[in-house]
Order: sequence, then C-alpha cells, then structure tokens
Amino acid sequence: MAKFDPQAITPEQTSELRYLHKVMQALDILGEHPQLYVVAYGRIWRYPDMLQTAMRYAYLAQLHGFNIEPFRCWYNRDAEIFSHYGIQWFNGQQG
Repeated sequence: MAKFDPQAITPEQTSELRYLHKVMQALDILGEHPQLYVVAYGRIWRYPDMLQTAMRYAYLAQLHGFNIEPFRCWYNRDAEIFSHYGIQWFNGQQG
C-alpha cells in the first residue's frame, strides 16, 4: 500500500475525492440493481460507470490516507465482474 504523504496530494485531487464521494452516494443503488441507469451530476450513469468511479475513488482515498481495505475485499470478491468491464486494480497509480 502506498504511504500517506499529504505533501503529494494536490488540491485538485482533494476536490475530486469530495466530488466522487457525492457521486458514489448517488450511484449507490446500482450496486443492488446493476440493470438500472442513474441520472446525476449532468449525466447518465450505468453499472460499469459506478465500478470505474469506485476504482478512482479508492485510489484517491488511499492517497489521502483512508483505509480502503473494504474496497479491496469487494474488488477481490468481484474481480471477474471488474475484469468483464475492463477495470483492473490500480496498483497504487492512476492518472
């Protein structure tokens, strides 16, 4: 796991983490009903969008020093689903 370094976190990354937190709350229903579509924040979100957003959210949360172990467990349990949509574990680095 990457070591928490507050000096390496940009204000943009902090803003993005806050935004993605709101987005993930809006997309929560997709976890239970992946066939649905959610209209939020000016776009239509589908299940694969939620998975991709969750991956970015976990990456940023880890950068900020948050425990992402529950996310890692979810990813490991459902790795085949993530893979089906072309989403791979971030290995500590994302653009």
